[in-house]
Amino acid sequence: MNLQVVMVKLVVQKFGKIPEGHANDIKATIEECYERLTPHEVEILDLLLFESSSAMKSFYSRERAAVGVVSEDFGEKFFASHDAWRGTSRISVCLERIGELPRLVQVGTLRHEVGHSVLHGSMEYYIFSIPRPLTEASERFGLSEKFSFNLLYLISIAVKDFEVTRLLSGKGYVEDQVAYSKYMLSTSEDDLAAWRIAEGNPADMALCLAGRLKDAACVIGLHLREPSITEWVRDELSYLPDQMVEDFLKVVEEFQRRMVGDTFQNVNLAVEIFLRGLFEPLFSKERTP
Repeated sequence: MNLQVVMVKLVVQKFGKIPEGHANDIKATIEECYERLTPHEVEILDLLLFESSSAMKSFYSRERAAVGVVSEDFGEKFFASHDAWRGTSRISVCLERIGELPRLVQVGTLRHEVGHSVLHGSMEYYIFSIPRPLTEASERFGLSEKFSFNLLYLISIAVKDFEVTRLLSGKGYVEDQVAYSKYMLSTSEDDLAAWRIAEGNPADMALCLAGRLKDAACVIGLHLREPSITEWVRDELSYLPDQMVEDFLKVVEEFQRRMVGDTFQNVNLAVEIFLRGLFEPLFSKERTP
């Protein structure tokens, strides 16, 4: 990897009415973050600014179809995102949604997406083969390939979010990353509804737990600086059966301790940790509240 100190060129595209002051604010936050994260390889960034969440959702629905993304979107929070589906880094921001967030969370969000562009700024970080242990587990329980892709998708996001938070907090971005991470971890009505629907179906429950691991990943990445994360996670998962929460916390502990390789090694390891710690118990015995 050829790391350099470079000035990143931002190529801005606007969808709808984007106030100049807001656009400049976003650009300034992104540029400052790139400066602090040097040296890195990012030379150019496509920055897409959307006036509304409907415009951003519509754009990404077309993009997913155009580039052949096979995983579902799982109702992701459409306020900001990073991808490299077209081969280069692209950060998208929805002004309608990000404007609803506390200022510190807004800043943490933008820095988080910059972190992805530094660590995961090429297409290879968005194309993962299904690891053999996941294929074997899915076959053993008669689960579809689509299930495997969806589970891998959620776990890979968890790994990448963990890596980004670890990078940013290591560079001194702690207060905003704590605010952002706790926001991502917070349990929504959608989370509660999804769990109520999934209960009794081990495959759907596994996807719910992988989704919550994705939500918790940023908090997990703060473990060297925030000793309270176990209690944060426990509180947000209090709607789950007690034993399941304990199993989840063991997975969290393994993440903290063992995610030390490159992204591809970490994804494979995370799949194994998830299968052993959360997936297998769901299928091997019935849980009680």
